[in-house]
Amino acid sequence: MKSLRVMLLLILLMTAVAACDSDNEEKTSDGKSKVTLFMSYVPSVQFAPVYVAYEKGYFAEEGIELDFENSFNEIDGVDRIAVNNLQFAILSGEQILLGRNVGKPLVYVMEWYHRFPVGVVVPADSDIQTPDDLRGRKVSLPYFQGASYIGLRALLESANLGEDDLELQEVGFDAPAVMCERQVEAATVYIANEPLTISQCYDVRVIEISDYANLVSNGLVTNEKTIKDKPDLVRGMVRALQRGVADTIANPDEAFELALKHVSDLPAEQHETQRQVLLNSIELWRSDEIGATNPAAWERTQQILIDMGLLPKALDNLNASYTNEFLSDVSRPTPES
Repeated sequence: MKSLRVMLLLILLMTAVAACDSDNEEKTSDGKSKVTLFMSYVPSVQFAPVYVAYEKGYFAEEGIELDFENSFNEIDGVDRIAVNNLQFAILSGEQILLGRNVGKPLVYVMEWYHRFPVGVVVPADSDIQTPDDLRGRKVSLPYFQGASYIGLRALLESANLGEDDLELQEVGFDAPAVMCERQVEAATVYIANEPLTISQCYDVRVIEISDYANLVSNGLVTNEKTIKDKPDLVRGMVRALQRGVADTIANPDEAFELALKHVSDLPAEQHETQRQVLLNSIELWRSDEIGATNPAAWERTQQILIDMGLLPKALDNLNASYTNEFLSDVSRPTPES
């Protein structure tokens, strides 16, 4: 009896291990691959290229039936991609390096944001003009972690400044309120939307981090197993999203209307503001080669993480963190005439 119990336990254990190692692929009745795309944050017009590619059938043309999963917890997406519980996610570049440092087999396969989307916003009449002018100032940031923190550190390093050279205040997602009440002199923000909110209180200027430091931002991420076992699926996901980005840049009005199908709770009085958020985002996506990621940006991002103490040393093989091999020849977008 004891031997039987041991045998049954071993069978259950082997089944569990096999399940964890499975590719979790499901097929629809017409043979399409069912894929869930993890996206941090809530449904938003800032995900318009995904919605455009979905609504125009680009994923379907690649044999993909796509579902969306939104979450504020980016680390959850990192961990699930790492164990192949998910196969695709939109994640920020630094998370790939931090994950690979602890053995998570993440691979960045398509750059979405060509310019880093974080900056420092100041009142238009402020005498803060450059990163060096932040010395001794009261500056907010969401948290001492994440892309905003890493971007701010890169901006400070460009002026040979450190955290101790200014007064930093952690404010969560309340930067617009904190700025409107002038509790700080500058705020670290996502430049597509937060300066718009603050500008309802007074005119603002933005110091964009990408003008001073070339860092890797959000892109399409998968894992080594998916690349090895399903390269055509990876190529299809990349191609569909590339086409979605190109179409969004070329026709923002169409993109906005298609995005509204997935952001259905957006009040009508916010439409014009969100149209501007989309236009601001498009300026961050523009690229001569949509989807291509820059090795120099990976080197810079890695060095910032080392300088911050988040990486103990350079990765043994930084090049394994990203690839451009799945990119398709998507025509450079041109605006509608």
